[in-house]
Amino acid sequence: MLKHLTKNLNLHIQVLMALLVVLTALPIGLLWHHSTERVVHQTIAHIYKHASQGVISHLREFFTDAHQVYEHQSRIQKALNSTVQNRETLLNHLLTVLNHHSEIDYFYFANADGELLSMGHQETTQYFLIESDANQTGNLHRFSSDHDGRKGQLLETTANFDAREKAWFQNAINSNKPVWSNIYPGAFDPTLLGITLSKAQRDENGQLLGVWGLDLTLNTVVHELNKSKLSQHGDVVLYYKNQVILASTSPAHRPDGGELATIDQTNAPILDSLIKANNNKGNSLLLVDHNGEQWAGFIRDYNIGQDHLVKIAFYSPLADFAPELFASQRAAILLTAVLVLLAILLGKKAAWHIHQPIQALTQTAEQISQGRWGNQITITRDDELGTLAKSFNKMQRNLELTIHELDSQQQETKRLNALLEHQNQALEARVKERTQALSSANAKLQEMAYFDALTGIANRRYFWQQLDEKCKDQDGWLLILDIDNFKLINDGYGHLEGDNALRHFTAICQAVLPANCLFGRIGGEEFAVWMADMPRAAIEKVTQQLLSQLAHHPYTNGKTSVVISTSIGASRCSSLPQKSYAVADKLLYQAKQEGKNRAVIEPIADSLAP
Repeated sequence: MLKHLTKNLNLHIQVLMALLVVLTALPIGLLWHHSTERVVHQTIAHIYKHASQGVISHLREFFTDAHQVYEHQSRIQKALNSTVQNRETLLNHLLTVLNHHSEIDYFYFANADGELLSMGHQETTQYFLIESDANQTGNLHRFSSDHDGRKGQLLETTANFDAREKAWFQNAINSNKPVWSNIYPGAFDPTLLGITLSKAQRDENGQLLGVWGLDLTLNTVVHELNKSKLSQHGDVVLYYKNQVILASTSPAHRPDGGELATIDQTNAPILDSLIKANNNKGNSLLLVDHNGEQWAGFIRDYNIGQDHLVKIAFYSPLADFAPELFASQRAAILLTAVLVLLAILLGKKAAWHIHQPIQALTQTAEQISQGRWGNQITITRDDELGTLAKSFNKMQRNLELTIHELDSQQQETKRLNALLEHQNQALEARVKERTQALSSANAKLQEMAYFDALTGIANRRYFWQQLDEKCKDQDGWLLILDIDNFKLINDGYGHLEGDNALRHFTAICQAVLPANCLFGRIGGEEFAVWMADMPRAAIEKVTQQLLSQLAHHPYTNGKTSVVISTSIGASRCSSLPQKSYAVADKLLYQAKQEGKNRAVIEPIADSLAP
C-alpha cells in the first residue's frame, strides 16, 4: 500500500501545492490579524473627521444666517430710521425677518429709553409677542401670538426690565458692527440660555435710536448637534476652552438653574479624560478607558464670530463601531478559508492531469506538428503516466478528425459572432433609449426644484435667483401681491378649496400680466412679479386690469363661489432688488391699511419718470 502511494505522482503534486498555499496564506492571515485594530481606529478617525466637518458646516450656516439679517438691514438703513418710530411698522419688520430666517429664535428692538418690542417662535409654529409697557420701562409682558403678530393671551410678566442695563445693549452702542454677547439666561425662563447678536441703530446725525437684537437659543444648537450623533450611546459636545459646556446631546450636561455645566469627572468623566488625552495631539483619534469600556473620541476647534473660540467633541463607545467591523473581518476570514480550500482543490485537479514527462510530450508533439501522425509515445508504467500515454496515442489517431471538427466549429463561431454583433446593436439602442428617459427624468426634477408644485409658477428660491440676474442688466418694476383675507377662505371652505383658489388666482394673474414678466409664489398667499421698465401709468393700468379681472371672475366650484381680491405694493426695481422688495412690501402694507383690494405704487419724480 505504501509502495503504491510513493509511486503516485498525483499525490506528490497535491501535497506540494497544499504546502505552498498554506505557507502563503498563513503569513497573510497573521499580518491581517495584527493590523485589524489599526484599521478599525483609522476608520473611526476618518468617520469623526468627516462628521466634525459636517457639524462645523451646519454651525457656520447657523451663525452666518444671523449676520445676514444685519447685512440686509444695512441696505435699508434710512428706511429703518422711520420704521423704528412706529410700533406697527416695526412689528411688521420684525415679523418679516423672523419668518424669512427660521434659525433665529427671537428678533427684537430696544429704543433709547430701554423699551423693548420682540417677536419669537419655537419650532416655527408657536409664536410669542414680547413688549414693554407703553412709554415706560419696568414691566415686560409675554403674549401668545401668530405669524402675523396678533396679540393673544398674556402668558407672563417680568418686572424691573430695562434693556439699557443689559450687556447686549451696552456692547452694541460701543461698536459700529454687530456684536455677539456671552451666554445668558432668558428674561422669562432662566433655564433657557441663549446668545445674542446685537447692533445699534443711529440716525443721520449719529444719534442713538435704539439697539436691534436677535437670539439663538442653546436648545436650537443642541437640535443641530443631535443630527450629527454617530452612534446610539455616543454624544456631541460644544464647549469653551475653559471647559464650560455650551451645548451637548447628553441630558447630563444640560444647564442647571440657568448656569452652564462644567467638564469634570463628576458630570462628564469621559469627556474630561478625552480632553486630558488630547493634550498636544491635535486633530487625531483619542482612546480612553471608562469603567472597563474603551471609548473613542475626537476634538476640534471652531470659532463663533471672531471672539468666541469653542471646541467640538465627539465620543462613542468603541463597541458601537466594532461589531460591524468585526463581522466584516469574520466574513473576510471565512472567505479566505474558502479561497484556500478552492486553491487546494484546483491544485488537486491540475495535478491529476500532469502525467507525462515534459521531454516525451515535447518530442512527440513536435513530430506530430510536422505531420508524422504515426509517432506514438512508448511508456510502459503502471501509474498515471501509462494511462496518459494510452490517451495521448488515442488522441493522435483522432487528431485529424478533431481538426475537421474545429473547422466546422470555426464556421459556427463566425455565425455566433455575427449574432452577437446584432445583439450588441440592439443593446446600444436600448441604452440610448434609457439615456433619453433619464434626461427626461432629470428635466422633470429640475422643474420640481424651480417651480411651485401647487401653482406651477416659479417658487421662492427660483424667483429671487432670477430677479438678481435680471436686475444686473436692466431696471424694472417689482410688485408684491398678497391675497386679501385668505385665512377666511381656508377656515370657511377648507384647505383643499384654498389650494384651488390659489390656482385660480394664479391663472387670472397669468392672463393679465405681460408675457415677458417674471411671476412667482414667494409665500403661502404672497406672490411677486417683476416687469421690464415701463411708465408708471402702464403699471397702474396692469394693476387695475388685474383687480378688475379678479372682481369679475370669482372662484367657483359647485356651490362654492368666492370673489378673490388682492393688495398690491409696487416699487421701482434696479440693481438692489432687496431694497426694492422692502419698499414694495411697505407699500403693500399701506394698501392693506387703506382697505385692501387696491394697488399702491411708488411715486416717481417727473424728472425720473420714463
